Amino acid sequence: MTTTRTLVLFLFLLFVIGIAATPAESPATGASGTAARIDDFEDRDLVAASGHSWIPLADDQFGGATRLTLAPLRPGAFGSKGAMSLKATLGAGPNSVAGAWTPIVPGGRPADLSGLDGLRLSLRGHGDALVGIRRGGGMGGVNFMSRVTATPEWQSVLVPFARLEAQGKQATPVSWDPHDARWIGISSVPGAEGSFEVEVDDVAFTASNPAAKPASNPKDPAAFRNLAADDPAPLRRLAWRQLAPDADGDGKPGLPDARALFTAVDPRRPITWVRIDLRDDIPASWMGVNLILDTDGDPQDGGPWWGKNAGFKFDRLVTAWVFSASDHYEGMIGIAPPDQVTRGFVVSDDEVHLALDRPARRVYLGIPSGILDGKTRMVAAVGSSFLFSDDLPDSGAVTLAPAPGIGE
Repeated sequence: MTTTRTLVLFLFLLFVIGIAATPAESPATGASGTAARIDDFEDRDLVAASGHSWIPLADDQFGGATRLTLAPLRPGAFGSKGAMSLKATLGAGPNSVAGAWTPIVPGGRPADLSGLDGLRLSLRGHGDALVGIRRGGGMGGVNFMSRVTATPEWQSVLVPFARLEAQGKQATPVSWDPHDARWIGISSVPGAEGSFEVEVDDVAFTASNPAAKPASNPKDPAAFRNLAADDPAPLRRLAWRQLAPDADGDGKPGLPDARALFTAVDPRRPITWVRIDLRDDIPASWMGVNLILDTDGDPQDGGPWWGKNAGFKFDRLVTAWVFSASDHYEGMIGIAPPDQVTRGFVVSDDEVHLALDRPARRVYLGIPSGILDGKTRMVAAVGSSFLFSDDLPDSGAVTLAPAPGIGE
């Protein structure tokens, strides 16, 4: 498995999934009762029981034309205080898709659902949708989904695990297995066009034992984390030094296109900042940025970068492929050496800072100055939460030597 495929396609099958899916039982029937709650949306913050938010996943992150908005809704189903609204305008083409997904357990770690037997949720809207579970990580991940039909009135829908079917083109049939479950999601049927609007409430697992819940090991590597948002206002006053300009239109169509690359030191704390100016607006709900660092002074060793600047080799990869939550970011965030990156582990607890200055179209990424030696060579890249788009520079590298002080 190449590094490129490991990262770019980490959750790609959340999008490119087959249209056929087994219909769910609707309205809810059967003997199973509600077990572990996933989200009842009563607090209207779109944060699920795992501590992670529901995130909007659509083909716009691969340059597609779909536009999706998730929002709290009040009141919710059957007189509850709140629900979640998904509203999308789907682009054309077989890969157009929009949905909302959330990790099952903290960190997006693998969860064992052996003690559970299905999903239950309240649903309202128009037309068909897919509901289900993504299991497995990296290229081994598969979405198991079931088709449901949203009606103009709230209904309770039961999705038994036994009725989930693997999505996408599989070389051999893949059966549902409750082990290594990662995400829960609801999405449009891939390839649909036009308006997609559904409202969701009271999402929970079902089981004959009401005390059953997902089992997980907190020592497993995290694949997802939260990050506090830095305030961009103080960063505007730093003494910025331009490292490289970037050509217009050299990014992937529909994804962020960089204009210039800058660096500065933070005089208040031991952080080196990298600033990337964009030609267009920062996307409303997501952003992706990488710093690809050669820190040992040897340009011949390290892992190969897989962007346009393919000749560059790195000793550390800084990743912030994020979704915007109410007051923070969530996503693949961390600093990793090449051997971990090759295995798909880019998330870490290392100190990373991120600020998005939307009015100025600037992305700020901060890292501990202690990992730099004053001769660090760097390539930066911008893109989405799933895909890099534009390298700075396209060949060679810049030297990351922070400039001291505060400018005017």
